[in-house]
Amino acid sequence: MRTTIRMGLSAVILASALTTTLATAGSGEVQRLRDLDKEWSNAAASKDAAKTAAFYAVDGSLLPFNGPIVSGRAKIQEAWAGLMAKPGFSLHFEPTRIVVAKSGDVAFDVGTFELNVNDEHGKPATMVGKYLVAWAKQKDGQWKVEADCFNTDK
Repeated sequence: MRTTIRMGLSAVILASALTTTLATAGSGEVQRLRDLDKEWSNAAASKDAAKTAAFYAVDGSLLPFNGPIVSGRAKIQEAWAGLMAKPGFSLHFEPTRIVVAKSGDVAFDVGTFELNVNDEHGKPATMVGKYLVAWAKQKDGQWKVEADCFNTDK
């Protein structure tokens, strides 16, 4: 009976320790992704297409609104450069929710963005929207964007 109680208590303590470890590791990864999102948004705001594209996996995909899927980091860089070249361009995005899988190697974040560009008459136009980004931890341990999908609210 005592052995059973000891084993039960040991199992509870071990499970508690593992849960705490996983939660701590997960929260660390969530913060890392939050930091990466901030760096990525800053790169886009600075109109640096190469730095913005560097957040994507080599074979990542960009799924822009009103446009075809763009695959591969080089093509994604071209797409960003085209958007950043538009008069009046400015962009800010920020996650509202980040979820890391228990495996610790995939994650997604959902967030909002504000994109400003001049309209066809040269007047500043603001587009507000939301996005979904799928992240994957690469072999070197770095998080990279595998898929980036965004669209406007209107």
